[in-house]
Amino acid sequence: MNGWDMALLGRRLRAAGYSTRRFSYPSIIETIENNTDLLHRFLADIEDSEIHFVAHSLGGLLVRNLSVKYPDDIKGRVVTLGTPHQGSQVAETMSRSRIGSLLLGKGIKSLLVKLHDDKQNPEIGVIAGNKPLGSGMLFVRLKKPHDGTVQLSESKFEKMADYRVVATNHMGLLFSRLVVKEVTTFLRTGRFLAETA
Repeated sequence: MNGWDMALLGRRLRAAGYSTRRFSYPSIIETIENNTDLLHRFLADIEDSEIHFVAHSLGGLLVRNLSVKYPDDIKGRVVTLGTPHQGSQVAETMSRSRIGSLLLGKGIKSLLVKLHDDKQNPEIGVIAGNKPLGSGMLFVRLKKPHDGTVQLSESKFEKMADYRVVATNHMGLLFSRLVVKEVTTFLRTGRFLAETA
């Protein structure tokens, strides 16, 4: 992803007292393995003793893959937003057509499989949306509840530290003020806020 989709979330995290850096990666022309190596090299220039990760969609799989391939790079907590940890029905359906495969690019394989549990098992908090509005609905009939791209059943995995559903769609996870509160709470405490109305 180009990273600009995370700009507002980054500003809000800075306002909450966090120093942020945006990692951009070529999800269409590179595999998740190559992008994991790029992220590893990106992190080599950061000397902080604690580094948290906030990742949207495919980015969450990238960070989980980093924790397997380069476990020493994970020096803090991880929050994933709308990540299909169990694989993606939308990606699977799109992969069956030539046009869909071209749109998804080389990163597609990571969306089609369930990742094995991370070796280091970093503290990972998962936030998912439940407003059914998104481009994924153009390709497949998703089972509710979903965020328009990722079904809630796809967003969970066994060793996640905490789980929260927010009333927004897949892209809306990047713009929700409640998501920012949930992220900052998890980064501080390892748990999300108590249930909110």
